[in-house]
Amino acid sequence: MVGRRRLSTSVVVAMLLLPLLTLISYETGIEIAPSASAQNPPTCKAGMPIDEWSIEQFNMTGGGGFGDEDEWFGNSGRGGPTNSELCPLRTTFSTSFVLNNDSAVGLRMHLTTGWKYTVSVNLQTLDGTTNGPIADVYLLQEDDFSKYQFDFDSRHNDWDGMRDEIAHSAPWLQNLILWHPFRDVHSYEKLNEVDFAVALDHEERSYSIWDDSSDVEAMFLLIESWDNIRDYDAKSQEANFSVDVTISVEERFSLPNWTVSMVCCGGLMGILAAPFIVHWRYMKAGLDVVESGGGDLMPHLDTAPEREPNAPALTATPPEG
Repeated sequence: MVGRRRLSTSVVVAMLLLPLLTLISYETGIEIAPSASAQNPPTCKAGMPIDEWSIEQFNMTGGGGFGDEDEWFGNSGRGGPTNSELCPLRTTFSTSFVLNNDSAVGLRMHLTTGWKYTVSVNLQTLDGTTNGPIADVYLLQEDDFSKYQFDFDSRHNDWDGMRDEIAHSAPWLQNLILWHPFRDVHSYEKLNEVDFAVALDHEERSYSIWDDSSDVEAMFLLIESWDNIRDYDAKSQEANFSVDVTISVEERFSLPNWTVSMVCCGGLMGILAAPFIVHWRYMKAGLDVVESGGGDLMPHLDTAPEREPNAPALTATPPEG
């Protein structure tokens, strides 16, 4: 039992180090696994029709026992997206899937700035199932999708209880090793339809400490019917569903990012300068009146005097003896 737990611990640590190995292989030019790439991708143009260069559909299947002895050296048999280049999504798109039990379907997209994307997902039952469809919908970034794939491939392997321990570990550890929806809000669980909108303030890119260039990161829309590592997701429904997905794209006006700095810095400078401006205006107003000869340095009363100017001065009357 102790040896098996040590093996499970070693396997989990190795899985967590895979992103580091991928980075090392990328920087050294040695490929651990060759990546698929599109051949002669076309030039991306605004308003181009949706085709294989604009969006990619995929299905995720497999036994889900990654790490078991029968699958350790074999292929888990999962499906998934490729690493082909995608053009920015600027045209409304709709498609349909068949979501099989204990599986996931998804779209790989290149969302960009200047556009608003409204996503509508609707599920219907298949095979004469009487129970209503229930599934989960997530929008993920590319880095989180790689963690999601590992979660999917090992969904039927409990890792001797470590899977549940990781799911209920400290928040800082969960942020390090678990996948999260985009902006921590685009997770829609236990439902049969959903509508939500998303717009990017800046394009999602990945950067390298060794290179000045950056690569565009794709976004992933996942519709799933399996028990993932999150506590509040829908469990496997033992049924197949039909999924209709529509992504409405409309142009969105947004101010440049530098306007935020301008407004904040301008407001702060205005607050700091306000006392000096008020003081300068106050002093300048007084000087203008004196210099024009229209005012006196000492104010006086315009009433007539009570005594004549040549009248003798008043003396105090001595007291009577």
